[in-house]
Amino acid sequence: MSEQITVVAEVRRHDPSQGGEPHYQRFEVTGVDSMRVLDVIRSIYEQQAGDLAYQFACRVGRCGTCAVKVNGVPVLACQERCKPEMRIEPLTPFPVLRDLVVDRSEVETRYAALKLSPQRSCAHPGAPEPIDPALAEKLCHLDLCLACMVCVSACPAVAERPFDGPAFMLKLRHMALHPADSADRLPQALEAGMLECFNCDLCTQLCPADLSPAQAVRDFRRQMIFGKGKP
Repeated sequence: MSEQITVVAEVRRHDPSQGGEPHYQRFEVTGVDSMRVLDVIRSIYEQQAGDLAYQFACRVGRCGTCAVKVNGVPVLACQERCKPEMRIEPLTPFPVLRDLVVDRSEVETRYAALKLSPQRSCAHPGAPEPIDPALAEKLCHLDLCLACMVCVSACPAVAERPFDGPAFMLKLRHMALHPADSADRLPQALEAGMLECFNCDLCTQLCPADLSPAQAVRDFRRQMIFGKGKP
């Protein structure tokens, strides 16, 4: 049976369009001990601060839009269980539009530039194409990426080096394995800073979809050394 608890949340507030410096506003929220971080944020918005800017869509860990940092760790707000004391901030290193909402324009532009759909050497045959079941299962698993940017926000290499981030490596690896894709994805991975990865596995540890962007980087590095392409 759930118990009633009171959560203390310090929320970063800032509207760059209005100038001024970012600051933290303290709130207390009472609810059940199974509350998620998103429940706390919504309660603050509905009961205490109607001008708080935040974002969510599905509430079931599938859209990736509610990602924030809680006590310095990037998480999906709808999946992360609340803590007695929390400092809630927008994802870094993305530009802040207001409060907890970040500008994803650069992310979307980068995805478009990478052409993350099969680049065919010949036209589609107009009928279903055969595929090895094991490969199909692996591709479906890789395609579970939410594009939430939790891994990018957590990555120490992104903060220190010219590295686009783990999410882009995962997407490129997905296409590198796709049998209908004829593009050479290794040069794209190199251009995106693949060699700058520290191999710390933080991205894998924090991924809400239980994926391993770090393994995608390792697979690209293995391909670079041994020259093996598609299976």
